[in-house]
Amino acid sequence: MTTVLDYTFKMSKFESSITTNFKKNNGVYYTDLFLSQKMVDDLNIDKDSIILDPCCGAGSFIYSAKNKGLNNVYGIDNDEFAVSFCVNNIPNVICIEFDSLGNNGKTTLNKLSINDKVDFIIGNPPYSPIDKNTILKTNDNVFNKIVAGSGNNLFVAALIRALEMIKPEGIISYIIPKNFLHVNSYSKLRKELLKLKTIVSIVDIGAYFKDVRGEQIILNIKNCIPINNNIVIKKLVENQFVTQTQVSQNYFSNEIILFKSDEDVSIYNKLNSMYQKLTDVCLGYIGRGKSINQDAIIGKEIRKFGFKNTISNLDGNQIFIQNIYSTESGIIAAFAGKMKASQTVTILTDGNKKMCKFILGVLHSRLCNFYLYHYCYNYSRLTMHTDAKYLKKIPLPDMESPHFGEIVILVEKIEIDEYMSKSWFDNVEILNELIYKIYKFEKIESQYVDNEMKLVQSNKWQNNGIF
Repeated sequence: MTTVLDYTFKMSKFESSITTNFKKNNGVYYTDLFLSQKMVDDLNIDKDSIILDPCCGAGSFIYSAKNKGLNNVYGIDNDEFAVSFCVNNIPNVICIEFDSLGNNGKTTLNKLSINDKVDFIIGNPPYSPIDKNTILKTNDNVFNKIVAGSGNNLFVAALIRALEMIKPEGIISYIIPKNFLHVNSYSKLRKELLKLKTIVSIVDIGAYFKDVRGEQIILNIKNCIPINNNIVIKKLVENQFVTQTQVSQNYFSNEIILFKSDEDVSIYNKLNSMYQKLTDVCLGYIGRGKSINQDAIIGKEIRKFGFKNTISNLDGNQIFIQNIYSTESGIIAAFAGKMKASQTVTILTDGNKKMCKFILGVLHSRLCNFYLYHYCYNYSRLTMHTDAKYLKKIPLPDMESPHFGEIVILVEKIEIDEYMSKSWFDNVEILNELIYKIYKFEKIESQYVDNEMKLVQSNKWQNNGIF
């Protein structure tokens, strides 16, 4: 057996020979041996199990399985050079060139001379939107429609094909984009998995693949109906898969949240059971700006509670929000009166000015940004969009609270303060405390939120007295 160091060197050299365009158009990014070994170890595979990687690439999962003493290991890839690399560098490997996405599972297994379905499917399938540059090569119109209705991505096709090839009670372990857990386009497939399959665990591996846009998870599915199943939520921390918490699979009906602790679950339950949503309160427009005028406000002109070079009209009922959300700075929004917004701005309108000022205060609070970061963006540290979908979920408290008026007055003070002056920061901190009061947060709950946001907030904010 080739040593780990030798195989790693050869795989790196092989991967560097592949063009960027080929990787992008085919959604190809190879998994290193460290991660493939961790995934194999995490599954506790019996030595007699049949293991398949249907999109094996340079074969890191095949190598890792064989290196662990597992012999019934098979690989498939539609790239002849990748298959050749596996055959030449992994002793006694069974690996063939074949399109496992374009063909149904039975045909793929027949090509490998496997008479039954397999015990484990493990790997890192390609992920790329299916379009004119990235094509799913199949004549099966029914399958095409299923994939299109489930997110229209290569990894969706790979996951559906894997379900065709796995035995009852068998395990699928795939690296897929983290946004599968909450993006609307994947809703149909996500709901089916929650209802019909047992999700054993989800491992948050963050932005593991540096050349891939977005973050990734490892999704481990058992091919059976879920009965009182708890999903184990893990995170890759210091080269280990660390268990964060467990949540009943029945808890989720559609979107899946990667809760990191029991406190996380408790705060989520409180916010969603005690308070209405912004979409229920704000009955105006929430969405992108539409103006193409040269005078229209662009996202970069907005700062927290104001504009860089513009004074908003005193009248009106609009909030302008940068449509790029960063965990380091959080929401960046301002009261916009009657101004016009470009497409780089998200607009939120409400019935009156006071309500706008109140919502503006909530949006800039640590609690609101905690909610977005934890429960809407699933702890993604990369830049996200402040789309209407996420804003509409924000919980809002009872407007009859006496703190409502206090928050409105404080926001108007912050608006006229010198931006990022000591007075500005002091008032922002008072605002945060008022927000906790209006949401009826206990000290232990507010401290948890503060500590979580401190982990992601930039030094620019921490060094100026925010924490």
